Amino acid sequence: MQLKRLLFGPLILARHGSLRPRVVSLPDSSHRVHLNPDDHRAYKKLVMDSARGRISTPMHFWRDHVRALSPCLCLDIGANYGECFAFGDYPRSLCVPVEANPVLLPYLERTRAEHPDAERISIQSCLVGDTDGVESSLFYSPTWTGGGSAVNSGNHLKEAKVISRTLDAIVTALPDWRDSPLVMKMDVEGYEGRALAGFNDLFQREQAVGILEFDTTMLKRAESDPETLFKRLNERFSVFLTFPKQRRLLPIRQWAELLQHGSGEALHCDLAFFSRPDLIAPTWTIV
Repeated sequence: MQLKRLLFGPLILARHGSLRPRVVSLPDSSHRVHLNPDDHRAYKKLVMDSARGRISTPMHFWRDHVRALSPCLCLDIGANYGECFAFGDYPRSLCVPVEANPVLLPYLERTRAEHPDAERISIQSCLVGDTDGVESSLFYSPTWTGGGSAVNSGNHLKEAKVISRTLDAIVTALPDWRDSPLVMKMDVEGYEGRALAGFNDLFQREQAVGILEFDTTMLKRAESDPETLFKRLNERFSVFLTFPKQRRLLPIRQWAELLQHGSGEALHCDLAFFSRPDLIAPTWTIV
């Protein structure tokens, strides 16, 4: 990391005006994200990537489908510093970023406050899971906040007490837009299975698209069975494998097909899902 900081130093300085920026403009966007430059994850994913013009697959997916579908409801689950929700525009949408790590909330609020659609962005501070309204533990590293999880993996992590909510409970408290598209991004460090177990509403919607991190090792650590989670998604949605920093979708119809893209039973990827094929944004290609 230190070598890369030195290597990209001139580019970072030219792009952000500082080698330790506390706010960055996203690539191909006028929107900005506030961050802690001492957070190594934030520096790598936001400072260096934005200086190099790199846009992650979830960011591409989020903005493209928000633009194409004009959804009434957008859910950014595991918002971190908010680079996904900050990348989009919400003239007719309600955007709900959800983040459990209390350390990140001040930065999220600053990012929201500067967004042109700030009044249509409602940040939820909680841990998403399969039980609503209970106190839970969140374990996180102050120097790599992207690894915050309800599962204690050790390594001298800090612990914070947070409230666990189900997505069903969160969505129920919002205006009912069941007949309108829903766009979702989810990255909760292996808790995706627990979060979707508490989101039956998603599987009942006629128009829903999403992208979620799918890591078999982290899912098992959170006591979720990866195959069961995939099959549940596959029963309701068309499921696709995505490719890093690309707009390509590979249809995946069987669990064995998905495992071919990992190493044995170990797999780390982003899966996209659609309730209907016509909801796929035209900027994305099926291969």
